Amino acid sequence: MRRILESTQDGWNADMIYLDFAKAFDKVDHGILLHKLQNHGIMGSLGRWLHSFLTGRTQQVSVQGKLSEPSRVKSGVPQGSVLGPLLFIIHVEDIDEKLKYTEASSFADDTRLKRQITCPEDAANTQKDLNEIQIWAASNNMALNGEKFELVR
Repeated sequence: MRRILESTQDGWNADMIYLDFAKAFDKVDHGILLHKLQNHGIMGSLGRWLHSFLTGRTQQVSVQGKLSEPSRVKSGVPQGSVLGPLLFIIHVEDIDEKLKYTEASSFADDTRLKRQITCPEDAANTQKDLNEIQIWAASNNMALNGEKFELVR
């Protein structure tokens, strides 16, 4: 944020793009997340416990007091849990690995890209990084909701 303030004080434009994941916590792919946890060295009994925590869950719907048949939960982190937001953050922490022109920051399911804009090429490069975010989302089985993106210039 400091660079953005300095940019505007120096008379330059700055772009901040707020991204939105569609059903962010529901879309976390268990296999991808467990692989990322393993890459962080989370294995052994803790790794098995997290695998058990994420997988094998079912859900039901209640309508007028009648329960549906249980349905297997295929993705997502349990909402309302202490671990849910932490697991989501681990899942998206590599979102900025391929970004060359913008700086990304995330808090839970809110991700923001920012960049100083001094010429039209800067805006074009920002779009290149947005394209990289789209590729990341597809490879991580996440969906971005472009209609909810916000650009602050």
